[in-house]
Amino acid sequence: MSTIDKTGVGPTLGVKPVGATGRVYVIKNTIDLTDGVITQADVYQCLAIPAKTKVVETCYRSLTAAVGTTLTMDIGDGSATNGWDASVDGKSAAGIESFAANGTDARAVATGNGYYYDTADSIDIVMTTATAITAGPKFELFALCVDYS
Repeated sequence: MSTIDKTGVGPTLGVKPVGATGRVYVIKNTIDLTDGVITQADVYQCLAIPAKTKVVETCYRSLTAAVGTTLTMDIGDGSATNGWDASVDGKSAAGIESFAANGTDARAVATGNGYYYDTADSIDIVMTTATAITAGPKFELFALCVDYS
């Protein structure tokens, strides 16, 4: 099992996007795993969440499906690996989206429609099942955030 930083800024730093002038903003990252080896239990840190931020929702959007037999992924963070969305299909066709199911996923409801990060963290993708994957997926990951700093 490996932990791979794909945030572009380091998962403990957190960063608001350029032009985020209000207290509500979206963080987005495109993750391309099409040329890498996918190993079960690997953790990909995808979105750096700044301290004092409430994440209201996350969204996974497939751009390119993984090639192989089975790829399921969890979306979470350092303390709840499947807190945002469990069992996302990494082989889903381009354009398919998966959202945290408001009312069921732990992070979506932990503090009433979102989860408050008092310290910086990252939104991660964990490869929960990877069977005969010869090319990983390419996807976008979004987080709807509220700044409380």
